[in-house]
Amino acid sequence: MTDDHISVLRPMSEDPSENTKSSALEHGEQNSDYAKHWTNKADQDATLPEDSIDVKDEWVGMTIYLPEPLREDLELVFREHSYECKRSADMELKKLRHYYPLIVALGLERLENTSAEDIAPLLSYLISEYE
Repeated sequence: MTDDHISVLRPMSEDPSENTKSSALEHGEQNSDYAKHWTNKADQDATLPEDSIDVKDEWVGMTIYLPEPLREDLELVFREHSYECKRSADMELKKLRHYYPLIVALGLERLENTSAEDIAPLLSYLISEYE
């Protein structure tokens, strides 16, 4: 883990001194190519993807189990992002359609760049922080 903190579980403050809570994904480079399949810097659009499909009918569902504090963080961050999307761009961020797939895509991309030796420390961090 590095001293440069990247918090994926909580939004980063503009003031670096306020970012004292580290995340399970704080290792690695800060300039990682987040969500390469979801965003394209050359084609940044301020609108959300079209809602032409019913995700409950057309996507594959799955159940995950999270420690309560991690689930609470997930909900809090969703609410913060949802509020900011609505306030700044008049976009309605939907949990199932937009937010959960984004969380999974960002996490998968980050884990693709994680070495096998780093998995155990990340899991230890999660256990110590959220159980």
